[in-house]
Amino acid sequence: MKKLHFCTNSSEKIGLLFESKRCMDIFVDRPTADARIGAIYKGKVRNVDETIEAAFIDIGLDKVGFLPKNEVPFINKDAKLASYLTDGATVFVQVIKEPYQDKGPRLTANITIPGEHLIYLPNGGYIATSKKIPENVAREWKTFLAEKLASDEGAILRTGITDSSQEEIIKDLTEARNLWQQLKSSANEQKRPHLLFSSPLIPDQMLNQYQKESFQDITFDNRSVLERMKKKYPHLANVMRQRKDANVIAGKNINNWLTDSLHPVVRKEDGIMLTVEQTEALTVIDIDSSKFTSRQNKQHTVFQINQRAVQYCIEEIRKRNISGIIVIDFLKMPKKDEVTIVDYMKKMLREDPVRTEVFGFTKLGLLEMTRKREKATLQQLLTDRAANIQPVLSMETLGYQLERELISWNSNTEALLLAIHPDLLSFIKAELIVHLKSYLYNEVYVYTDKSMTSYDIIRSGSKQLIDEYIQDNQGIVIDKIL
Repeated sequence: MKKLHFCTNSSEKIGLLFESKRCMDIFVDRPTADARIGAIYKGKVRNVDETIEAAFIDIGLDKVGFLPKNEVPFINKDAKLASYLTDGATVFVQVIKEPYQDKGPRLTANITIPGEHLIYLPNGGYIATSKKIPENVAREWKTFLAEKLASDEGAILRTGITDSSQEEIIKDLTEARNLWQQLKSSANEQKRPHLLFSSPLIPDQMLNQYQKESFQDITFDNRSVLERMKKKYPHLANVMRQRKDANVIAGKNINNWLTDSLHPVVRKEDGIMLTVEQTEALTVIDIDSSKFTSRQNKQHTVFQINQRAVQYCIEEIRKRNISGIIVIDFLKMPKKDEVTIVDYMKKMLREDPVRTEVFGFTKLGLLEMTRKREKATLQQLLTDRAANIQPVLSMETLGYQLERELISWNSNTEALLLAIHPDLLSFIKAELIVHLKSYLYNEVYVYTDKSMTSYDIIRSGSKQLIDEYIQDNQGIVIDKIL
């Protein structure tokens, strides 16, 4: 059974998906994030490059967005992009890939507005269906919707439409149309560029993505967010609840779930070990079985190890949100077993919401695959260096970890004293202090220490206890920040 857990009390929002007690997906959303997936903008055409048939769109960020011709649905295939989009023109665009390194966000003019049963395409001009929908069911719904949509409108039928009624579909379509009209109307009152719409990644987008799954438990750390999601997804309300311990999920602190997911070496209980090395060019996963025990013959044991390793690899790929080129070094096996492993890998990847492609084994016995890059990997998001065998947590990541820890102390102690790296304190004051002041009841005192890599809680308890420490350590400059 699957479980979802959301942490939304702090500035950094986190969502975790569990399947059979294994953490499969980790979503992280920060207030500093630019151009979230699905965000809709009123953009301004900066310029059109006819050599690559693409336009560069100003959406109000430091980096301009990239809009290729094939993402503009209202353009004839044989026509030039410049004949439809000119420098300085207004265009509605949506983010389909977040900024990456020096590249700006990738955009589409084929706007999508997701509903419970379908995805509305105001400029799509076609009807598509999920591959999981039976062909006869898909044909019936396509015929039904063709009569309800204008020639320039479109829709993508979601998997859950199989058990839906016509009334539910019409309701979905009407709500999506109304939202689109509201966005266009509000755009008339806004200068370019302007953000028109952005759905929170957590919990809204994550719940929308998995809403048709069967869940045993969906937990929240915030009562108001819980109640809002119950109203938005009433069919899941019976499995939604508020956790008693806001920062503990499946017996482990949320900060540990994040940092543990960065470790290059992953040891499984059955003795199989994975080494995950992420570089700028590709990701390599090596399989080691030195501590795996079996009474089967060698060939069967090797196949058994590789089959289990498939599941472990997919778990790490999804959890770390690894994208781009991925190479997996399985144990050496016969060609017929390689074919079986490839088929098994493809089967297991059907549950991955991110598009993947498995190419097969090379002559050197390495499995090659690719995974679509939509958002930053967990390592890129949480560390200072994207390619490092031992990644170092960034000050931003440490700041959000400290924020969660301070919030967890909120009702348990009167005052706290921290020793903290000066750069971390600067981040706290610049980005988090306003939220903390509105949330915390206790008093927080700090002193800086350049020798530290992050922070340490020196004293916790009564205000008197902190005052006594300050009196006994007058050589240390201690400030009250909260």
